[in-house]
Amino acid sequence: MGSLFKPTIRDVAEKAGVSLATVSYVLSGRSGGSTRISEPTKERVLQAAKDLGYVPNRAAQGMRRGRTDTVAVVIESMESPWDRALVETANQILPAHGLRVVILLGQDAWRNFMLSGGADGVILGFSTETEEEIRTIEDLARRGVAQVVVSQFLEPKGFDVLSIDAEGGVAEAAKYLSERHQRIGVIHRGLSGNGPRGTRLELFRNAMEKLGVELDERLIRASGGNWRSAVSDALELLSLPDPPTAFWTTADMEALCVFGAATWKGLSIPEDLEIIGVENSELGRESNPPLSTVGPDPSEHLAVDLLLQRLQGKAPQEGRRVPVPWKLHLRGTTAHAASEPNDNGTPIVGAGTGS
Repeated sequence: MGSLFKPTIRDVAEKAGVSLATVSYVLSGRSGGSTRISEPTKERVLQAAKDLGYVPNRAAQGMRRGRTDTVAVVIESMESPWDRALVETANQILPAHGLRVVILLGQDAWRNFMLSGGADGVILGFSTETEEEIRTIEDLARRGVAQVVVSQFLEPKGFDVLSIDAEGGVAEAAKYLSERHQRIGVIHRGLSGNGPRGTRLELFRNAMEKLGVELDERLIRASGGNWRSAVSDALELLSLPDPPTAFWTTADMEALCVFGAATWKGLSIPEDLEIIGVENSELGRESNPPLSTVGPDPSEHLAVDLLLQRLQGKAPQEGRRVPVPWKLHLRGTTAHAASEPNDNGTPIVGAGTGS
């Protein structure tokens, strides 16, 4: 209509010539209780709402009904392959169960949204596990909000934990690289050279130290999750007089950025440079050659299924901890690549291998 004013339920009632209660009953799909609402009246209300461009306030409806039929999926970045896969899986599965999906980016956004009753359930796809974040998760659990939290350390307390056990897979990658290379470049998603407890960088550093290898701090760069920074960092390191002969990155996206930078420099992968990422993302599995990586078997469906079970009352009240172990997947960006079946059961054989 071109108006700056948003039409209200009162506007619909006036245009249709009926009461507010009648409009509420018609637009909510309920019956009129003891008062019968005729079909012509229903049609008049619906036509008035359409003419005015009225959109029901679903949040207010949800508060009245005690549910919103909405699920929030909290992610860190749409550039992350894991985050994208989680969102796509939720959008594929949840609408078929009558649930809308809301995507939230960052910590403040999800806490404020969920604490204000914005959704019936939430999948927290990443966790920094700050005290404030843990308090929010526990508060929501006490309120009966369905939650699935991806975490390495949290214990279930009225919510389910998809337990990321990355240590074993990262240790495998450290062992592989330490046996073959002395100069290993590292690109991680943090903002400094040292990561906090349990980060992928810390796990890799600890694994290398156990093998008697100390990482060269001059070959470590922090991309901050920005692909442009990752490409620039890789080009810088590959331009050194004595460049790295291998790279380990804390995410597949950064690993693929290294691959692009190496190709631009005229290097052959994996003959001149070996690359291992982290996540086992679809993006990495479908690259050419397929990316060697540390990560779990695809687990996005597991996160969504756990939340659905909790929403449907089929999950134990105390919560569950479901382990998701990680392993090293050797593919085409390492010289020793294993033959792995892809999702279609077809072997993926890395380039430059004898297998």
